[in-house]
Amino acid sequence: MRRLLFLLLPGAMLGAMPASAASTSVAFAQVAPRDTVDAEAAVNLEPPSAGSAAETPADEVTVTWEPESPTDGTALAVTITTPAGGGEIRVRAELGGRSVRMGRVGADWFGLVALPTDEAGPMELIVSHSRNGELEVTNHWTVQVRPRTYSETQLSVAPRFTSPPADVTERIARERELVRSTLGEVTAEWLIDGNFVRPRNTRITSPFGQKRVFNGELQSRHWGVDLAGEVGTPVRVAGRGRIAIARNLYYAGNAIYVDHGMGVFSGYYHLSQMDVSEGDFVERGQVIGQVGATGRVTGPHLHWSFFAGGERLDASSVLDLRVPEAESAEPEAGEAEAGNAEPGAAEIGER
Repeated sequence: MRRLLFLLLPGAMLGAMPASAASTSVAFAQVAPRDTVDAEAAVNLEPPSAGSAAETPADEVTVTWEPESPTDGTALAVTITTPAGGGEIRVRAELGGRSVRMGRVGADWFGLVALPTDEAGPMELIVSHSRNGELEVTNHWTVQVRPRTYSETQLSVAPRFTSPPADVTERIARERELVRSTLGEVTAEWLIDGNFVRPRNTRITSPFGQKRVFNGELQSRHWGVDLAGEVGTPVRVAGRGRIAIARNLYYAGNAIYVDHGMGVFSGYYHLSQMDVSEGDFVERGQVIGQVGATGRVTGPHLHWSFFAGGERLDASSVLDLRVPEAESAEPEAGEAEAGNAEPGAAEIGER
């Protein structure tokens, strides 16, 4: 996988690069500041200790995104490395009109955004930064989003799940509002530490975005990734975070939602057992439950979902991203086993 590197250099370099080059030259205070938006973040940076060296020259900002050419319905990661030194740094980002919430992880600013499903083509990435209240610098790039084809499947489930009885409609509405409001919450800092891992190292049985025909009637899209598993086998959390929901839901069965910070959540459905409670803090790779067949299912499996800014995305796409590590965090016991296994071709599923 290729990562794009952009160095924002002093204004004296303007015009030195050909139009086709992947570099943009700007001064640190060229553009007047704009109103604060949801994507804005700030941090007070202590001056480096005597003898320490800055990772980048004082007037350089590095902006990268990956993957370079993503497909619709997946996650796009934006990483910003700002100049070293004291003072307050502010950064904000936007992709195709959607805020990319940026937060510190270790030495970098990091943000995740969900690319809309079934929408391909060029999308504008806007990154702005300022230091110590100075004028803001804003730069624009184009991210090419490739289309993909989604499959269709026929499923047979109990009639109560395609035409719910009247006595559960209030419950369904209440649970939908609970999930909607939870996914709309934004923890003001990243809780993650390092790359995301698979909850189970098993094959994908149903990919993200698959069209679902229940009992002969097209009713939904599959907004998660189904991973094979027998009842009672372990389910691990994909990343460090806090348990936001751990309860039985009508369609999802025993379900867990994990808040990873900055508006990013993962979900784990149809569990036979939940080994955590709401409010618990969990480490990447920790066992949080067991595979089951609760809720609307045709058999035991794990339904794994991911969300950014309240929008669904292909959970399997986060496994391809480089996530910065918190500087003070130590690897957790058993973490390597959960995160190092490489899925085979049959396990990758549809991207």
